[in-house]
Amino acid sequence: MAQERAEATRAKLIETTTDLIRRRGYNATAVDDICKSAGITKGAFFHHFKTKEALVEACLMEWDRRLAAMEVGAGFQKLGSPRKRVEGFMAFFEEIFRNPQIVKSCPIGTTVQEASETSPTLRNAAKVCFTNAGARFQALLDEATAGSRKKIDTASLAALWMATLQGSLLLYKATGDDRAFLKNLEHAQTYILSQLP
Repeated sequence: MAQERAEATRAKLIETTTDLIRRRGYNATAVDDICKSAGITKGAFFHHFKTKEALVEACLMEWDRRLAAMEVGAGFQKLGSPRKRVEGFMAFFEEIFRNPQIVKSCPIGTTVQEASETSPTLRNAAKVCFTNAGARFQALLDEATAGSRKKIDTASLAALWMATLQGSLLLYKATGDDRAFLKNLEHAQTYILSQLP
């Protein structure tokens, strides 16, 4: 019972902190804010995490894990051809961001924007998350380009998609214009698909 409570408290801290970072940013999210929003004492906080940095590192790793699980279970995985799966992967993310209820923010991108110069730990955690996400998309691109006579740099195409997503999220935060956000994703999709056989 105590173990279950401890796991629930840890999960609540991760969930609450992730949401606060997506809405406010890393620097503007203080330990007091996290505790208040989660309904958890500071003592409970420090029982689970020695520092805010340690908690945020756990948040980024959990976000990456959930994203990977979401992709594995997504409908595009069942599409017949590798090219269709690539197309479905990109459309999957576009559809997520079309939902007006979705907070258009990534805790990984937000955190690394603010903490890359001050926290090697969080910079490295963000790098791991971006590397994992890029590798998952690159694997789909590799399947779609297998056997092609044309040499296609699938790592660069995957990086382009990641950069488009993260850059578009930043532009959205500055402008609040989700039409431009979605247009950027459409342009990236068109270009990436044009490179595939």
